[in-house]
Amino acid sequence: MNGPHTKRKTSSLLVFFIFKDDRGNMLVTDKFVFLHLPRAGGTFIYEVVTKFFPSAREIGYHLQRQLLPKEYSHLPVLGTVRNPWEFYVSWYYHQHSNSRYSPTKNVLFGCLSENRSLGFVQTVRNALDLGVRDDKLDSLIQSLPDSFDYHKRNIPNVTKDVMQDIRGSGLGLYTFRFNQLFGQADDVFFCRVETLRSDLISFFERIGVINDELRRYVFGLGKKNTSERNHYSRYYTTELAELVYIRDRQLVKRFGYVFENSPPKTDAA
Repeated sequence: MNGPHTKRKTSSLLVFFIFKDDRGNMLVTDKFVFLHLPRAGGTFIYEVVTKFFPSAREIGYHLQRQLLPKEYSHLPVLGTVRNPWEFYVSWYYHQHSNSRYSPTKNVLFGCLSENRSLGFVQTVRNALDLGVRDDKLDSLIQSLPDSFDYHKRNIPNVTKDVMQDIRGSGLGLYTFRFNQLFGQADDVFFCRVETLRSDLISFFERIGVINDELRRYVFGLGKKNTSERNHYSRYYTTELAELVYIRDRQLVKRFGYVFENSPPKTDAA
């Protein structure tokens, strides 16, 4: 792997996946693929793609890569990834302040936060311990559906069987969802949220679709679907920050993330 990207063969046709505003809208174009983890720059990329790629169309909701329609399954994939410590801050405050929140629709967060009654530290600890605490996992699984329709929106996006896979894994929620969506992911080109614009331009250059107008738009477009908060490090206790490293070390090591005590420079959307 070279930086945030992995080597892969090129193709004349790629597919694009996206979860717009974290609602799971998936798009397919005749040029490339993007499979997006929530809270990782998806709204920004959605706007770029729908403006510059007229063939973009929706094909489903919260579809995992392994369930990608067969005619697209051999195609290269673009993904996004975020510093795990920053992810949990973004995830918690997005869910906690979501005006569309419902215990029946936001089952995962509702269980981990005890219906938004818990603060950041305890909620994130619950998310990090799902792979080692059977009592919390059992409570969550009881509330999840047996299945869901990929063509419907604003519904629980995990099932009982899906969450069973985290049992005994020792993984944090973020790494578990990453693995669930991407699979092995050795052939995925990843854009980091921290360098989203430049990484996206690199991807467009690699597949031969870049032009001056697209380049100007990507670097000039304002940030999307963001909230003003303190630097993520201020929300963590020393113990919780260490627990993120333990549970999500697979992603921390793969992408070289560190826990920073001062704001880094970023071009994130």
